[in-house]
Order: sequence, then C-alpha cells, then structure tokens
Amino acid sequence: MGFATITTTHTVGSAWQRASCLLVAALLVSLLLTLALPAAQAAQATANVAASTPSQTLVFRAPEPGPLSHALQEIMQEAYAQHNVQVEYVEMPRTRSLVEANNGRIAGELGRLPDLDENYPNLRRSSFPLFGFQLVLVADRRYCGVCNLQDVENLAYINGQQGPVQLLKQESFKGPTVQAQDLHQLHLMFSNNRVRALLINDFEARQLGYYQQKHLVIVPLKYIVGYHYLHKQHEALLAKLDSTLDEMHDNGRITQIFNDHQVIIEPLQEFNQPPHFQLVSAAAGLWRTRTSVDGSGRYWDVIRHVFEPVADELDLHTSSFQRAVLGLQDQRFDMLIGSNIEQVRVDAVSSRLHVDYDMDLYVFALNQHSITAAMQGALKRPVCFVAGYHYEHYFPTGTSFYHGSNSLDCFVMLDKGRVGAVVTFRANQPDWITTPYHELKLREADPIHVLFHNTPRGRLLRDWFDTEFRKLVSSGEIRQFYSEPELEHAQLDTNKDR
Repeated sequence: MGFATITTTHTVGSAWQRASCLLVAALLVSLLLTLALPAAQAAQATANVAASTPSQTLVFRAPEPGPLSHALQEIMQEAYAQHNVQVEYVEMPRTRSLVEANNGRIAGELGRLPDLDENYPNLRRSSFPLFGFQLVLVADRRYCGVCNLQDVENLAYINGQQGPVQLLKQESFKGPTVQAQDLHQLHLMFSNNRVRALLINDFEARQLGYYQQKHLVIVPLKYIVGYHYLHKQHEALLAKLDSTLDEMHDNGRITQIFNDHQVIIEPLQEFNQPPHFQLVSAAAGLWRTRTSVDGSGRYWDVIRHVFEPVADELDLHTSSFQRAVLGLQDQRFDMLIGSNIEQVRVDAVSSRLHVDYDMDLYVFALNQHSITAAMQGALKRPVCFVAGYHYEHYFPTGTSFYHGSNSLDCFVMLDKGRVGAVVTFRANQPDWITTPYHELKLREADPIHVLFHNTPRGRLLRDWFDTEFRKLVSSGEIRQFYSEPELEHAQLDTNKDR
C-alpha cells in the first residue's frame, strides 16, 4: 500500500513537471516569435523601401508644355523606373541646356536631333528613335500662294532649335529671320503680322491650332527623328534603356502613350519615283469654266496634268454637287475637287495646297426684315442653299433649311415666297431680277481644295497632288490653265508684289 502510494505520487509529480516545462517552453517560443515578428516585418519593410527608393536621380531640362512633351516625359519616366532611376526636370533656356548637358551639370537631353554628338562630344545618343516630326513652314496662302520657302519675305523660329538653323543653311535662305524665345512669343509675332512665316515643328503647329486655320498653308519641309541623350558619365544606362524602350515599342506601350496624349506622328511622303495607279477617279459639282460635263475646265485640266502620267485610267465625273459629295463619301470616287472640309464635312483629308478661292458668301432675301429675322433665328420660312454644302452654322439653332439642287432653284422659291432666304455667291443671282435682293455678307472667300479619302491610298494621292501642283505653280506652267485674272483671284499669282 505504501509503495503504491509513493509510486502514484511520484508519477503525478513527474507529469506535472513535464507539463510545466512544456508550458514554459511554449511561452518562451511564443515570446520569441512575438519579438521576432516585428523585426521580420521591419526587415521586409526596409527591403520594400529599398526596392522602391530610386538608386539614382537624373535631371533634364523641362520641355515646353504640349502633348508631345507630356508623352515623351511619360515614356521616359516609365523606362527609367524599370531600372530604379527617377527623372526630374528643371526650367532653363533651350540653348543653355545643351551646354549644361555637355558639361554634365544636367543628365542629358530628353529629346534632340540625331547629330548633337558632333558639336557636344560629351553627350551619348540612345539608339532608339524616340519620336519623329515634320519641320514645316507656316504662312498665309493669301500672301505667298503655295508658299515655297524662298517665296516668303521673312520668317521666325524658336531660338535654340537646331532643325530650322540647319534647314535655312541647307536651303541658303537669304531673307530676314527673327528668333523668338519660346513658342508663345513666336505665336504673338506671327498673329500680330510682325513676320510673314514661321519655321516650326508640326506638333507645335498643331498645338497652336494652325492646321485648323483655313488661310494658313502648312508646308512640310523635312522629316526629323528625335533621340534621347545622356552625358557620358551615365553611358552605362543606355544599353539597358534602349532594351526597355524596344520592349515598350514591341508591346504597344509607346503607341498607347502617344495615343493617350493625342500625338500625331506623320512621316513625310517623299517620291523618289512616281507612284503608279491602275484607276484614278475624280468628282466635282458643275462649275462653269472649271468642271464642265464634257471634261473641259481648268480644274479638270489640273487633275489630268497631275494624274494622267501615273494612272492607267483616269475618270472625271461632273454632276450635281450633292452627288459628287455622296460619291466621295460612298468611296465611288478617289477625290472631290472644288470644296473644303468645312463646307462639306466628310471624313476626308484635304490637299495642303488650294487650287482656287471661291467668292464672298451672302444671305439674300426680299427685304431687310427677313435678313434680320434669319440672323436672329426668327425667320418663319426655310433658308435655302445647294444640297451638299453645310451653311447651317451661320444661323441660330432652330432655323429650318431647304436644300435645292442649284442656286437658281432657291431663288425661284424665294421669289414665290416658299423660302425666306438664300445662301450663295453674288455671281449666282438670277438674270431675271429687276429689283436687287437685300443681302448680308456671311464670310469672305474661302480657299478651295481637293479632298481625298482618309486612307493610306487617299493620303498617297493627296501627297502626289501637292507635290505636282506645287511644281505646276512654281514653274509658271499653271498659266497653261489659268488666265492672269484667274490666278490673281485664286491667290496663286506668285509674281504679284504682295
């Protein structure tokens, strides 16, 4: 009994000791884990910070604000970030930045022309073509016609841009030149008529809205590719950066960024040899002495001169203006001659060069009260104009319109009281009038262009037309088709003292 009691007591005590030891051990492990967890979390946090903290910061001159500049900044920021490099920008003049970059006081140049390393030996060029642009001449077509570089009296460009300097030297331009400090000053000089023309990048011309101004001609002179530059102390980054940019290009990221910023990069079409087309077709409304049904007329003469040498077959179609416009819209014809984008509002590209100017546009009515009512949106009867044109924007919302087959039909209905006003040119008034109509000028004469499909073929046809029509005017051969008064009216008389 006593043995048994002693034995039982020993067994219970040993179990309790073991349990106590296990409990203490568990508590120690728990304590150690509790102490170790923050340390591990801190170590991981430190690793994350180290991974997200740039190992290097590169500073470049801040480009002038604009869609292309913003796109390039985003592209380079993403590319550098993949190599743990942060990009920052500082404000400084364009001319100074090259010196600062060459001396290593800034990291390089965000985007410059491909031959900088010849004059700035410490700069190293990326092999990736980062962007492209056209160097264009911007001028008023009413002063210089097709506006060749040598036709302009004087011009301005932005100080520090290498493209204009190189081109002016290459073309031996002899006229006066002015250098603006920035894009804003350049625009003010041009809009205030202090200079007749600008030499500018096409993306800057788009930014200033010049492509939408109908009297301005945009003449592409040279296509230039821009590259990224680094000072030689950062040269080791270039190979890795180029690889990243190639990858961003291949996966569509660069294109996406350009599209997001609505950047248009349009290579310059240069013809080393003439193109060839099996069939080229053109449509026009009936214009007396310009587009006759039998194929005569100076517009048709120009189209034949430009396209017959490069086409196996050339079809010319004269019909009502509305049918001509619909023919272009339905892609039954390659081009429409005798209008502009604003007048017809079709998805098309316009010839850069104009072939003529139309006339001042008027609204006609039987009395002044009807003119006033039409301009106030209170005219009870419709305003009539030829079908195919779009003149609605000259009148208030709520105005009703009637589309006639020609101007004479509109005047017949005006005389009978079926319409309240007519929109057309003075020359289209009927011969039968005994009392002049009341009139109000809506706009001055517009340039007339050739419209093409907004497709690769359409743009090729457009570029060929511009190339050959420029030669036709510049050589004086245009006088085969236009009389001197017609040339003067068309603002194509380059011999005129402007």
